[in-house]
Amino acid sequence: MFVSAMLINVIAISFPFISMIFYSRLLLNIFLTRKIKIAPELYLFYCRFVFDLLISFISFVKMIVYASSMTPLYDFLVANHWLTFIVVWPVSVLSSMRAVLVFIIAFDRTCAAYFPVFFFNYRKLIPTLLIIAFVSSYFVFEVLVAFQVCKINLNIPTTCISAQCINGACYHNYWINFSKILYALIIALTLMLCLKIFFWDRYQKQNVNKNLRRANRLALIETSIIIVFNLIPPTINSFYPNYFEYVGAMNTVCQTLGFVVESWLTTVNMQQKYRIDGRKRSGKSMYPSEISVNKY
Repeated sequence: MFVSAMLINVIAISFPFISMIFYSRLLLNIFLTRKIKIAPELYLFYCRFVFDLLISFISFVKMIVYASSMTPLYDFLVANHWLTFIVVWPVSVLSSMRAVLVFIIAFDRTCAAYFPVFFFNYRKLIPTLLIIAFVSSYFVFEVLVAFQVCKINLNIPTTCISAQCINGACYHNYWINFSKILYALIIALTLMLCLKIFFWDRYQKQNVNKNLRRANRLALIETSIIIVFNLIPPTINSFYPNYFEYVGAMNTVCQTLGFVVESWLTTVNMQQKYRIDGRKRSGKSMYPSEISVNKY
């Protein structure tokens, strides 16, 4: 492993840690302290926040393992395939499940923008719990791909500690291709959403429900992060499979750095739009715009 890869792996340990802090604080403000109002139209986003928190935590452990591989522990980690696998593989699985959820969110937002009446009448017939169950069931498919199709054998020592070595070339190639295809579909849906929101609606001077606008804004933030931090790294990885030796765990580094940026932007957006005033204890919640109006 080159010095550049070592430096990137060490520095990148801070990214998932910072992301964990942001998402933990955001979820606490939503569900525990109730400083941010719970909005029904954002239930799927709350699920995504939980995925991001879990991925950040496991990625933090993963980056520590990668940093440990630069010490005399390298031979121990290579010899014990199962040990590195239980740290690296869950990141890939949760990332795939998260990608499925983000695709559903993008499709949900696009349908709400293009067919608002149909969406309002029929979206409620699909419970959020059913969508969560569908996303969770994707774990079973991941297990089948890893152990039935790709035949990953944890009893065989690896030759390195990159994700391609630990997960095997078969599963790694599947994960790279799956990520590229699904993220490309998410980007396409969001471009359609942008076209509808920023051009067509303004040209037609149509009014969009403020709750839908807020949810759409979060979807746009998500997709911007996807393009920079989730789609480009796997694409580069598909052309340069051995780039781990030069730049380290760049997929995880970019993903967790994206989480840091996204969690900060999401927190700022939700605090501005869904913050509850201190007078909530009296039973009345207020948005910032309402507070400023009442001052006068």
